[in-house]
Amino acid sequence: MPTDTIPARLLHHAHALATSPAWYTRAPDGWRARTWADVATEVRCAARAMMALGLNPGDPVSILGFNRPEWVCFHVAAMMAGGVPAGIYTTGSATEVAYVIRHSASRLVLVENAAQLAKVQSERATLPDLQHIVMMGGADAPEGTLSWTAFLAAGNDVPEPALDARLAALRDDDLATLIYTSGTTGPPKGVMLSHRNLAWTAASAQKLVSLTPADFMLSYLPLSHIAEQMFTIHAPMTVGCAVYFAESIEKVPDNLKEV
Repeated sequence: MPTDTIPARLLHHAHALATSPAWYTRAPDGWRARTWADVATEVRCAARAMMALGLNPGDPVSILGFNRPEWVCFHVAAMMAGGVPAGIYTTGSATEVAYVIRHSASRLVLVENAAQLAKVQSERATLPDLQHIVMMGGADAPEGTLSWTAFLAAGNDVPEPALDARLAALRDDDLATLIYTSGTTGPPKGVMLSHRNLAWTAASAQKLVSLTPADFMLSYLPLSHIAEQMFTIHAPMTVGCAVYFAESIEKVPDNLKEV
């Protein structure tokens, strides 16, 4: 029997709630939904892309950007492929961003836009483990980076059974993610959380607030923090409820009223 992990729960909902909305993003004409089946397909594409780019089980990746579907997709895809995602606070300086990438020994990093990319590029010489920089959707991908579309396409030649084998090989006590502290009392520390930890806590969160598939929430707090990860990623993928991604911090009041 497969280990109970967050990626496995996503794939369960891709079948059980295939046509139900999972993620909403704001477009000029209103909120647009993506189904659980759509989300699972993109996560699998991203996981296969990571494998094609050389990600091995246990390898870390980093994510730097505001709450976006790509953030969650990259995070869950890394876990599905046996990797270890680490979120970075978007307010960090170039030195602080580089610290997390270097300390975690991340092989790939996903960045939101040119401003965040500049932080990584300014410190690139100090990041010996970093091999690939991926841009979120809609951002320009200058030389030396991959657009989101090109990143997803990189996994086209990786067979689906190879990814299934990675998922089946996950164990409860395997490292699932690194949560970096804010660094207010010294260099940030990478808190090591297992697949069992995330699965148990998500199930407990579901009971705590009585989440059902009919519920929905607005994602806007930093996804580098475990609290927002729990209610944007892990609990929704446990329950099958929908997540709306805020357009920006400034738009939160408007988005909250709409949602």
